[in-house]
Amino acid sequence: MILQQLSEYYDRRIEGGDTDLPEEGMSEQAIDAAVDLERFQPGGVPPVLLLGDRSGKKPKPLRMTVPAAIKRTSGVAANFLWDKSAYVLGVKRAGKTPDAGAMAAEKEFEAFRQLHTEALAGTEDRALLKLLEFLEDWTPERAVAAVEAGEIPIEAVDGNLIFRFGRGTVRDLHRFRAARAAWAARREAVAGAAGRCLVSGIVAPIAKLHPSIKGVRGAQTAGASLVSFNLSAFTSFGKEQGANAPISERVAFAYGAVLNKLLAPDGAHRVQIGDATTVFWTDAPNPADDTASRVLANAVSPTYGLMDQDEGAEADEAGEDGTAKKPKIDLKMSDEEAKRVRTALSALARGRTMGEAISADLHPDTRLWVLGLAPNAARLALRFWYEDRLGDAVDHVRQHWHDLRLDPGIDPGRPVSVYALLKALAPQGKLDNLPPKLGGDIMRAVLSGRPYPANMAALALMRIRADGEISALRVAMLKAWLLRRSGKEPLEREGDLVSLDPAETNTGYRLGRLFAVLENLQRAALPGLNATIRDRFYGAASATPGSIFPVLMRGSTHHAAKLRKDRGGLAHWYDTTIAEVIDGLPSNLPRHLGVEDQGRFAIGYFHQRQAMMTRAPAEVKAAEAGEPAAVGDDDA
Repeated sequence: MILQQLSEYYDRRIEGGDTDLPEEGMSEQAIDAAVDLERFQPGGVPPVLLLGDRSGKKPKPLRMTVPAAIKRTSGVAANFLWDKSAYVLGVKRAGKTPDAGAMAAEKEFEAFRQLHTEALAGTEDRALLKLLEFLEDWTPERAVAAVEAGEIPIEAVDGNLIFRFGRGTVRDLHRFRAARAAWAARREAVAGAAGRCLVSGIVAPIAKLHPSIKGVRGAQTAGASLVSFNLSAFTSFGKEQGANAPISERVAFAYGAVLNKLLAPDGAHRVQIGDATTVFWTDAPNPADDTASRVLANAVSPTYGLMDQDEGAEADEAGEDGTAKKPKIDLKMSDEEAKRVRTALSALARGRTMGEAISADLHPDTRLWVLGLAPNAARLALRFWYEDRLGDAVDHVRQHWHDLRLDPGIDPGRPVSVYALLKALAPQGKLDNLPPKLGGDIMRAVLSGRPYPANMAALALMRIRADGEISALRVAMLKAWLLRRSGKEPLEREGDLVSLDPAETNTGYRLGRLFAVLENLQRAALPGLNATIRDRFYGAASATPGSIFPVLMRGSTHHAAKLRKDRGGLAHWYDTTIAEVIDGLPSNLPRHLGVEDQGRFAIGYFHQRQAMMTRAPAEVKAAEAGEPAAVGDDDA
């Protein structure tokens, strides 16, 4: 199903005039330099011209379409008409340090020479004959000497190189008509045995090896396999490699090309959620497909800084003038486009339709696909796969925003990213410390409208007990988790647990409220405290209230007595509030609270503190204001 949808998406993009996708048999590569064959003379050194933008600290190679890269599983194998300097010139760096010298690469250069001698045998094209002349004359030893003498720039060593010839408008050798014909003939000569493709159903040459997929964070930089059979345990009936699950070379190329395009780090379709690099696409025509994917990526995780303007983890380090640089991700998004996406997100949050908020070419029945991939050694692990109507997915995302709503605290009109949720759950704020599947499980719940994973609530409670941060994001996650576990329809639960509910009789909720009042009373009676009852007793009070609250109540009696000496009116307010909260509690407090009631305890605590900040006497507000960090918004 995944390969079929990707293959069909490739066809739609090509039919829609997408010139960024490579044609069959081609691939987009980063090219560092070009060897000028026009000016090469036997016995001499060909000019090597550096390509791309080299004005910054880190050079940016020129990206261009070249003959498809061969998949190197092991050993030495050459690409056609382009490759690393070790193959094209027979020279590579002697080490990994910047000052490492050059060394000869005889095996690689010989493989490159042999490939082109065979593939171009019998050619009469002047440019291709010049290439064969160069390969016959050149040696790796001369390449090393030329690098050391400065005749070949050291920056080209270990980079990807192409050949150029002539002085016309088309100089790249791989683009010449004779070169394209030679590449087509070579592909046909090495094509695999014919078989019936499991995706298309057509009898065609079967791909022995599937393309490498690049762009998945944490995977090998050279690319990893989505489909591979590289061990005998993966095979059956004596079949080898790709023959175990026959996919035609055409389909394998199509899904690999379009998936690599989707995973491009500066593209519109990609976002990082936990350890899963996630891509979106639809069956809408361009440019509506790009716009919809970009908006949805930002809707579930606005890593572009559109809705999380203060998201420090997604921005570069501060510049020399102290101001933050633009976000790392999505370097191609202009300020105007960023404004359009932000406006679309805000419109969706307010309930506008997709046609109104995003594009007239989008409608509820537009199909949406979401694929999450994570690294797994030389392979890719499938974190999640989601397919639905675009209208349903947008409704589910919008419901996710509303399920997180806290008043005050979390506004559904300012969407919170999944990244921010995960960061609020991560020890030391590092996503690598979270369970690998958590990001994908939350993502699936957001897009499908299903219950959130149980470990989301467990982790939120664990982090609250560990660092004492009862933040809006953690409370919002507990609230959303409880709402979806309740079984109520979205409209029925719309106002549940949004703000303080004095009529709520749940024991966990009431105990959380009581704990917040007792803590505030302590701060009012003993100003300047370094630690309150929350720092010492929150974990025990929320888990085993039967043994802890009697101790807290005895302590509150002393705090109230001290306060009553100087501020009797304020002490009376505390007495009245405590009595009102206790009135809804059972006479015997439970010995233990389960996970759900611990979540309600945190929500009750948060609601009561927020209410005391806004609706209580000035002295109570002052006591709350003494420790604002405890209810911060993390990265909302």
